[in-house]
Amino acid sequence: MRVSQRTEYGIRAMIALARDFDDVVSIKELAEREAIPEPFLEQIMADLRRAGLLKSTRGPYGGYRLKSAPDEITVGRVMEILEGTLSPARCASGCARQRGCSTRSVLDRIERSITETLDDIYLKDLIGDTVDE
Repeated sequence: MRVSQRTEYGIRAMIALARDFDDVVSIKELAEREAIPEPFLEQIMADLRRAGLLKSTRGPYGGYRLKSAPDEITVGRVMEILEGTLSPARCASGCARQRGCSTRSVLDRIERSITETLDDIYLKDLIGDTVDE
């Protein structure tokens, strides 16, 4: 399974908002801090807001904040919103050969494992995570 740049940016933005849980963060500040192109980030944030993960505030002090606490939002939910299916292969999510397919059980197990893992990782678990380059 490949994670799109859109999803990577979305997860980074959500972790940043989790760090600043009590504050409204402007899209400009978030884009600069996370090195994400602002127009692309605006699209991602709009999708996450429509899905109910974010609150937005308009005006000169406007921006975004998490709608729920960081211990209530899973990476799996964020990825589901931004990626759609988490199936490791196109055929795992719907194929004419589902009956009698020799790889179906393997793909189903991979998908279940990925989903269970991502649904067990909460934003609060990632607040302190950084990678030194």
